[in-house]
Amino acid sequence: MPARLSLFPNLGAGRDFIFREGKNHFVGRDPSSDFLLADSRVSARHALFHWTGNDWLLVDLRSKNGTYVNGARVKEIPLQNEDWLSFGGLLARFEKVSEEKIQSLMSERATRLQAFLETRRDLDPSLGPAAFLRRLLESALDLTGAEQGFVLVIRPAGGIPAAVAAGFPPFEQLDERFRVHFEALEKVLESGESTATSTARADLARFKHHGVHESDIAALACAPMKSGGRVVGVLQVDGRRQGGVFTEIDLELLEGLADHAEVFARSLETEPPIRELIGASAVALDRMGSRSFLEDLVERADSIARAARAPRPTV
Repeated sequence: MPARLSLFPNLGAGRDFIFREGKNHFVGRDPSSDFLLADSRVSARHALFHWTGNDWLLVDLRSKNGTYVNGARVKEIPLQNEDWLSFGGLLARFEKVSEEKIQSLMSERATRLQAFLETRRDLDPSLGPAAFLRRLLESALDLTGAEQGFVLVIRPAGGIPAAVAAGFPPFEQLDERFRVHFEALEKVLESGESTATSTARADLARFKHHGVHESDIAALACAPMKSGGRVVGVLQVDGRRQGGVFTEIDLELLEGLADHAEVFARSLETEPPIRELIGASAVALDRMGSRSFLEDLVERADSIARAARAPRPTV
């Protein structure tokens, strides 16, 4: 029976590999591997998925950091449906799938790209700044299956003229839980490249005593809006509705939306600045005396943006 291997990396987008009967599949960091696992914890030739004629056998190829199945280190083991694997710490799930399921997975990309094209047509700058950014963020959440996120427009000289967020409480504290949000923002502003991260990890104690549940994995993805090679904004989402990591297609869709908004973001010079938390009552925000989530978000993001653009000291 065919099978699917789903990767849950800490850094980078998730990926799926399809196994076909009648062929063995090598996994590892070596470019010649059937399935390339670009993770420093993975050996060049890490493991082999061997088709026995009836089922799949996972064979460790003397990897440095080991191959694990449901928390136990293995040398060779028959795989069961929905087994959780670890290649030196890189978390993955093995799943037996039907031919019909494979065809469905293959058509999913085309379906989602079509949905993106239809969504992009609705993103018309004539909507006005606030409405455009609101629809942009709502589209990103819908297309990626995320629960919350924000879009920021960043001036080259400093300052954030527009910030729209969704899914956050009005007075959420930007404590240690938000560290990964700002690390991702800093990385995107410095590199100009999209990023995806997750809390997926091969915790062996958890494997053995509690199991692994995709719904427990928190994930985040962030894409830049660029103009002339300079980042002029970011679109960030997190909290998959069904758990798991953001995949390559998720990141591609997020990048497509960010690219579409680039011209709009570049020309945005609004007074007063746009500050909107979708779903929150403006009256309630005005009546509360404490500092709001949006105020803290803008302050932190502006500080990160200024630091990212500061000249680097020469050695």
